[in-house]
Amino acid sequence: MTPNLKYRAEKFYQHLIKSNFPFDAMCWALAELQLIIEKGYKKYSENDVIKRAEEILDSSIEYDKLCWFIASFKIYLEGIGKYP
Repeated sequence: MTPNLKYRAEKFYQHLIKSNFPFDAMCWALAELQLIIEKGYKKYSENDVIKRAEEILDSSIEYDKLCWFIASFKIYLEGIGKYP
């Protein structure tokens, strides 16, 4: 990750932490980002997202790590022009 992308990811991470979004909504967001990376935008079903979000919920991931993954994946996808 370039210094600029890392800076943007850190800023977005701080925004997510401060916003205190519901945990299940954050799991859904991470599931969608992972599926975009794996399959491409809109090339997955709602059932794919539900299954992945449930896996994330069951993983016992901590909220701060969830925020970091979301921020990193979002900024990465923006950097390669794949974020919707």
